[in-house]
Amino acid sequence: MFAAFFIACDDGIGRFDRSTLPQQTLMELFIFGLNKPEKICGNRDDPADVCEWEGVKCNVDGEVEKFYWIGEREHGTGTLGLEFLPCSMKSLQMWRNALSGTIQLADLPGKIEVVYLNVNQLTGSLDFDTLPAAVRSVDLSYNKFTGEVSLENLPKCLEYFSLQNNQLSGTICLTSLTPALDTLNLARNNLEGSLDFTRLPKSMRYIKLSENRFSATIDLRNLPESMTFLNVRSNALSGTVRVPHGLRAFLDENELTV
Repeated sequence: MFAAFFIACDDGIGRFDRSTLPQQTLMELFIFGLNKPEKICGNRDDPADVCEWEGVKCNVDGEVEKFYWIGEREHGTGTLGLEFLPCSMKSLQMWRNALSGTIQLADLPGKIEVVYLNVNQLTGSLDFDTLPAAVRSVDLSYNKFTGEVSLENLPKCLEYFSLQNNQLSGTICLTSLTPALDTLNLARNNLEGSLDFTRLPKSMRYIKLSENRFSATIDLRNLPESMTFLNVRSNALSGTVRVPHGLRAFLDENELTV
């Protein structure tokens, strides 16, 4: 049965201290925020061992490392208490559901590597400066997130970053991206300002910034050799641009001369 208990907090900053509770209790608290948790744990009043739950993957030591809750669509309602994820969690994939409410990226466990919460109804602003250092892949596309986006302090090992189809605004800086970044997708938002492609990471392969409000001229002469795809269609870009050989570029619905 889901037990009552006192939540322990770190004395310094008042945040929940996940290390004070066993992973079984933490995961029960986490799924208790979801619609019909018994479909995951077997019995709401007497949950099975967490490593036997639907969508849970444990390592050889019996520690929870992965949780999948995918494709529930309109039946996948609930909110996310990321502070309840065990310290051992490495992959959280809960996409194509109907999750709502806000999330605090600072509450993700320190070992987390993959965060896929795309195609939900999540709201609020996002502070990417607080992403754990181990994160390699983030997809928060197709939600209702608002506010500005800071790209200057992303985790150094981040390779995939997608925020497509939200309500994000403000300007972005492309000159201080993390060195491992391979894919950046910020399409279909309300982002604006100029775009500086002259100091992209050498690992960069794919950039999609279409259907925003970016303006001014763009210079594609110093793109990394690894770059194969660029989509900036449907913005307010202007001027003359020379497309490098081998680059698949989508530049239409701007005021560009190619």
